Amino acid sequence: MRAYCQSKLAQILFTIDLANQLGGTGVTVNALHPASYMDTTMVRQAGVTPWSSVETGADAILNLATSPALEGRSGLYFDGQRESRADAQAYNEKARRQLRALSLELTGHPSSTSREQHS
Repeated sequence: MRAYCQSKLAQILFTIDLANQLGGTGVTVNALHPASYMDTTMVRQAGVTPWSSVETGADAILNLATSPALEGRSGLYFDGQRESRADAQAYNEKARRQLRALSLELTGHPSSTSREQHS
């Protein structure tokens, strides 16, 4: 469960970071928690009784992708169809920078900081 939560936080950190990088380009990116414990194989195999339907999650995804009210809005976090606040760490610029550098390094694309340290 800890790894799952960390991966979800990393996705949100990355989304906010990417939104900042894409500012002014017309491309928008937002993070979404579609629903809690949807009736999926992963939830059932974990022994959890589903709280939400897959349809509820799908409605949240479609809303985020098609809502005219979200046109041009980027770097946001949604809990279902409601704009919300993610964990405070998601808004920490230093945490986002560290995640970006680590991700680049782990994928074989060292950040400029790492390259400067290795030269």
